[in-house]
Amino acid sequence: MLSKRTNKIIIIALLGYLVFITYLVLSAINSELRPRTTVDANSFIYMFNEVQPFGVYSSFSLILALLIFLIVGSFAPIFIKNNNGITNVLQRSGYAKFLRKASWQTFLLGMSFSLLSEIFEIILINWNYAPIAFTNNSFYLGQFFNTFSKNSLIQLLAYMVTSSIGWGIFSVFIFACGLYIKKNPLFIVSGAVLGLILLLLPTLYGMMNYFLYAVANVTEISTLIAPGMISFAGQKAPGGIMIIWIISAILFALIAWILMMTWQKKQLRGK
Repeated sequence: MLSKRTNKIIIIALLGYLVFITYLVLSAINSELRPRTTVDANSFIYMFNEVQPFGVYSSFSLILALLIFLIVGSFAPIFIKNNNGITNVLQRSGYAKFLRKASWQTFLLGMSFSLLSEIFEIILINWNYAPIAFTNNSFYLGQFFNTFSKNSLIQLLAYMVTSSIGWGIFSVFIFACGLYIKKNPLFIVSGAVLGLILLLLPTLYGMMNYFLYAVANVTEISTLIAPGMISFAGQKAPGGIMIIWIISAILFALIAWILMMTWQKKQLRGK
């Protein structure tokens, strides 16, 4: 169970992010509502995609999401670790239980934050721009290589599920990295820093050859947290967007597990 103070921090962070999401979505809608603008069956899914991380209207929201989504769930256990509270916790549970509980808490909160924000965006778009409408063969989605489906409903549901799970996994990855960070202020910005590194580095080496292009698709965080939103030079994801997302999810989860097990062994050796 989380403490009352931690619950308050989580609620305040979520409310603050929803306020920002409101501003972002309404600003994007205002930019699109030009004279003689027509709303059709593609308008809803179009606007939803545009306000996602890596979308046209969401450059700053990505940084904010990296700061909030990735830190809120894991700050409490990292704070305990960095303030010598780990001894009392371990007397009751042990390292394995501490890591298991903290990683599940981090995963669920990261996933829930993402899902709630996406549902909130859907409500705002439906009320202020275009009603929720789906087409079996979307012209808008048909213009892009990396989509789960040209069916608007399937695309929306697939994106929401994979994106939310991706945020949960990446949150656990940040928590695992945070086990090696001894200063709380450094951990607070670690999500944004690591996120940007994993965004920029694959972009730099992904164009060198096809092998590195495939590696970049797996390691670039947009594949995990916003699948299909970025494509390298307009090329298709190797194997398809679902396959590359599954590989990326397994990779980040595996790295997080290795980091946690290595930290646990280090603690048991008393180093």
